Amino acid sequence: MKIKTFLCKKIKQLLERLKHIKKRSIYCLVAGLVMALASFLLNRENIYLKPFEIERGSYGTQQTPYKLNIDAENLMNGMEFSVSVSPRKYDKEEADKVFVSKIEALKISILGSNIDFEHINSKLNFLSDLGEGIKANYAFNPQKGSKEDFRYYVKYQGLIDGSGNVKNENFKIDETCDGFIEIQLSTEIKDKESPYKSEKFMFPVRVVSRNMSELESFKVSFIKAFDEKDKETINEDTIKLPKIVNNFRIKYKEKLNLSFLLMPLFGILTAILLEARDKEAEKEKIKKRIRYLEIDYTQIITKILLYVSSGMTIRNSMIRLADVYQKSEIENNKSDERIAYKELIVVRNKLLGGYSEVRAYEEMAKNINLRTYTRFLNIIIQSIKNGNKELKNILNMEVQDALYERKQHAKKLGEEAATKLVLPLMMMLAIIMVIIMVPAFMGM
Repeated sequence: MKIKTFLCKKIKQLLERLKHIKKRSIYCLVAGLVMALASFLLNRENIYLKPFEIERGSYGTQQTPYKLNIDAENLMNGMEFSVSVSPRKYDKEEADKVFVSKIEALKISILGSNIDFEHINSKLNFLSDLGEGIKANYAFNPQKGSKEDFRYYVKYQGLIDGSGNVKNENFKIDETCDGFIEIQLSTEIKDKESPYKSEKFMFPVRVVSRNMSELESFKVSFIKAFDEKDKETINEDTIKLPKIVNNFRIKYKEKLNLSFLLMPLFGILTAILLEARDKEAEKEKIKKRIRYLEIDYTQIITKILLYVSSGMTIRNSMIRLADVYQKSEIENNKSDERIAYKELIVVRNKLLGGYSEVRAYEEMAKNINLRTYTRFLNIIIQSIKNGNKELKNILNMEVQDALYERKQHAKKLGEEAATKLVLPLMMMLAIIMVIIMVPAFMGM
């Protein structure tokens, strides 16, 4: 009773734990067990049906290789032998019976799309491999009545080839050919090295003219007329082409090689691609300009807030920023694409030349044409016009917004960079997989 109670308790605990396991995990576990069982059944090396018996392959199959692990009493223990088991073979009587049964089946299948053996006008279904190790060989012998006529034989020899093709495209409407299809079967039998062949089975057939369309008839007639013209003028420099075939007048024309038209198309395609490339380059240039402006905006507005807080006017702050940038540019002997600072230098020159401060800022906003700069410069213009005392607070709020926007922009650039790295990473993974897998397979 204690054991029974203990087992019941353990089973309940197991069931409680299983409730918390996701269904997907259970499915994976079951699939793994099924695959393990299948692998065990497929790869097991037990080849014996009964003690001291191995199954042979069926008729017509290849030899089957096996490895036998043998213990010989008082001689050896666990020695491995590689052997090949031959497939089953008929004896003579069995082969003859199979031949007869196969011929009966061939009487139905050999016709293909033909009505019967008295009206053969299309391809016959000559099967060379009949299964169960039986091979078939076909031949056609034209015969006139019951007595063979040599000229008749020569004329229609090869009318039906070994693949079942019926070459009656040159037959006249009422032309026929009588003959026999010979079929000889062969197979491997025991106690005989060479294939054992059956007697020749004969099927009387009659080949009739093909039911050709008008176009097919024209093709056959044209080839025949062309060959005749070729033979007639074999000793001349030129050949005269037939003018009338099957009561149809023929006109010949040279087929033009229109490959030269591909060149203009190639040029048009190249032009389209170049235009698309230029547009893409222009878009990239605009994106790059906006990216530089967004990066510099936070620096400019932060420095202006610092200058204003220290007691400088907006005008002097702008001039100071332009001077510092130009000095740095000269010292480093380089000219980059810092458009915002370039515009500050233009504004400084205008202010020092007596230009209106408000108008200078308006033109700067117009030249940059970016929402953040337009808003910032409008704040400064309103401060100049109205004498806004809350300029520091407003600039401080703008700095906070600019820092937040810069943080979001940096996050966006990071996401774009991660996306661009996906393809190189996948390529590197593929290379690593090849490096690992190829030696593993080569060592098997």
